[in-house]
Amino acid sequence: MSIVRLRSVALVVIGTIGLSYLGFVAGITPIVAAMLLLLAVLLTGTYQTLAEAVAVSLTAALCLDFFFVPPIKAITISDVQGWFSLLVFLAVSLLSTNLSARARRQKLELVDQQKETEKLYAFGRAMLLFSGEDVRRLIVNKCIELFDFSEVALLESFTGIIQRSHIPGSFPDDLLQRVAVCGLQTCREEGAITVLPISLGNKTFGSLGFVAKMPAETTLQGIVNTVAVALAQAQAVEASTRAEAVRQGEELKSVMIDALAHDLKTPLTVIEAATDMLLPLTEKTSPQQTDLVQVVKSESKGLRRLIDEAIHLAKIDAKKLKLEAERMSVEELIQAALHSTGDRIGSRPVSVEIPSDLPFVFVDRELSIQALKQLLDNAVKYSPARSAVAIAAEEVSGSIAITIRDSGQGLTEVEQSRVFEKFYRGRQDTSGIQGTGMGLAIAKEIVEAHGGAITVESQLGQGSQFTVFFQAVANPAAVQG
Repeated sequence: MSIVRLRSVALVVIGTIGLSYLGFVAGITPIVAAMLLLLAVLLTGTYQTLAEAVAVSLTAALCLDFFFVPPIKAITISDVQGWFSLLVFLAVSLLSTNLSARARRQKLELVDQQKETEKLYAFGRAMLLFSGEDVRRLIVNKCIELFDFSEVALLESFTGIIQRSHIPGSFPDDLLQRVAVCGLQTCREEGAITVLPISLGNKTFGSLGFVAKMPAETTLQGIVNTVAVALAQAQAVEASTRAEAVRQGEELKSVMIDALAHDLKTPLTVIEAATDMLLPLTEKTSPQQTDLVQVVKSESKGLRRLIDEAIHLAKIDAKKLKLEAERMSVEELIQAALHSTGDRIGSRPVSVEIPSDLPFVFVDRELSIQALKQLLDNAVKYSPARSAVAIAAEEVSGSIAITIRDSGQGLTEVEQSRVFEKFYRGRQDTSGIQGTGMGLAIAKEIVEAHGGAITVESQLGQGSQFTVFFQAVANPAAVQG
């Protein structure tokens, strides 16, 4: 027992003796004295510790015997009734002391719980209302500020970043990582070091280490849950921010492509018109000049195709693709696509198989022709010169399947899984074949905008087969109605 505690016990004992002496001098009866001393015991038990209360109880019993129970001024009892009265008084005083001490202890526990609840509320409020700052740094700072931790370290598993209040700190990186992975709390007596996993449900967000006396279990669990919610919220906000940045980047890219493509259309039209005017003149001069003008005309057509693809891709990315669907025969659709492909497919044998009783399709004329044109261009570019291109159509489960097959090198499984991605070009990208990787992506978006689908089947050395599915129209009158 410390000197301060001994001094406190001595003071209450002296006070009890003084109170008993004053009652003796005043000539009060033993019953009044017992009530007065019992009151002193209750007050001591209420406002002092258990040690002071027990000391007052024993002192009060002795003073009652010494000053008020015959023989007076002697700690002796002459009859059984006196012993009984004294024992009852001592029992009542000790019982009341214990009850008062317990009530006081419960009151202090409630006060501590209220303080811990207020700290957890402040901690949770700070986590949920954070903005414009690093939540990981905020967690560390608030743990030190609210819970009196002398040192804190936080590991976030998602980023692998460790946020520390002290550098260097008391927590090795491997210890924080091991607790985060294993999910087991670690305590070390030296310096009261504790490292515990931060988890919520079945997901672990990292680990938290602190140097301090171990808080109550409820407080500790409250800290862990709050930190887990804060990290989950921060990760969700960061993911949303990244998604929004990507969306805005895609939108900006689409706007720029669209603007650039439209700006290029005017000078390209002038170039095409100039070549058309120069061709009759060069025919009267040298063959070399004629060839050069033909090259300019051919390349300008290729450039126009690229510009048209860029405009289509920009509209698709900006979600500005609007369908003006109409009833159209499959043969008309395929012949229009072949015609739009022009001279690029003119030197190849093309076989077209279309059943005579095939239903019509319900498509946007311009866009559906553009989709098939992209597939035909792809078949021409990636197959040997003068190799055959086969086109077939059939009805499959209420849809019209249009298949375009080439005799190229074929695609690997990896290439088949990525061939419809924007700007993707496979292993043949280094073969000198011109292209931007936009064609198949445009075809896919157009077909899916119609509610259809596009597939690819390929084997190395045996060519590739692309199939598009459009909505079939069995009853034209129903469509018009």
